[in-house]
Amino acid sequence: MHELASYSPDYPSARGRFRQQVQEKGGTLHALPVNERQGLYIDIGVWAGTSDSLILHSTGLHGVEAFPGSAVQCAFLKAFTPDQLAGQSLVLIHCINPFGMQYLRRWNSNNVDLNRNFLSQFANLPANPLYQQLNPLLNPTQVFQLVGLPFKIGRLLSRHRFSHLQQAVAQGQYDYPEGLFFGGNQPATETELLLQFFQEHLGGYTRIRGIDFHTGLGKFGQSSFYLEADFDADDHQHIEALLDTPVIYVRPGQKHSYQTQGGFIACLRQLYQSQDFLMTTQEIGTVGPLKIIKALREENFCYHYVLDQQPEAGLALKQAFCPDKETWQVSAVQAGVRGLFRLIHASRPW
Repeated sequence: MHELASYSPDYPSARGRFRQQVQEKGGTLHALPVNERQGLYIDIGVWAGTSDSLILHSTGLHGVEAFPGSAVQCAFLKAFTPDQLAGQSLVLIHCINPFGMQYLRRWNSNNVDLNRNFLSQFANLPANPLYQQLNPLLNPTQVFQLVGLPFKIGRLLSRHRFSHLQQAVAQGQYDYPEGLFFGGNQPATETELLLQFFQEHLGGYTRIRGIDFHTGLGKFGQSSFYLEADFDADDHQHIEALLDTPVIYVRPGQKHSYQTQGGFIACLRQLYQSQDFLMTTQEIGTVGPLKIIKALREENFCYHYVLDQQPEAGLALKQAFCPDKETWQVSAVQAGVRGLFRLIHASRPW
């Protein structure tokens, strides 16, 4: 199965494969230096078209999710020919969080969740009161505190609705620098590099369509698309028509979805507020919320308190976001490639 051949075992292999395929397909490469000493870069492939229309595809905001994200882009490039763009420009952003992919983390080197770091300002950071109550559970500092997670969550569910807990945990927090879903107290290097790239290279487009690829949310192996609440109902209808599939319109308190603070897509929408901008999140479901929280919690604990055990915990975290089941890996790539080709085809000017 060629989809499985698109997966790389580590960050350097994934980066090398992506760069080679971009060059083979006539794209222009950009390498944004996150940490040159460690060889960590955000690589971007660009195919400049003749129209004012741009197709954007991004992966790896959360490091371990870059394994299937990179596989999607490499499988896409294997089948792609530039004439399919019909004058549109195409930008592929490969592994926005190379540190996370390299060291099997969801966060970057400063423990920042990059998809909570794209804030317009950092002077008055958003509050998350319920997270403060959950902090001792989510971010243990002693080994014995790791045990009994299902029982502890069961007790919480007796007092709070699941959707409220999910929202509080995942929306982002700015009070606990060593905690899960920490959005940072200043723009991360990756955030600054990306925004500078958009401003310098992608400012001339009036029509932008995009997909930000993720894994974790949803049923195992199932592809789902999400549209953030700050897009309107017409945008929702439009993106469903473009992708020819139902798109979940995210609303507060909605089961199996949540709103984020400092999100990448929300930031781009502000950047392109005077243009026709529409971008959705694609999620491939994995092992379910309890197992994901367990893997995140244990990896984060090891990273901060028992560093010699972090590699093993990192492998478990990778399994939570990129399961090693062949059926999952094949379906994830197929769904990602299908979504990108569909967006390119449906967005072409006629």
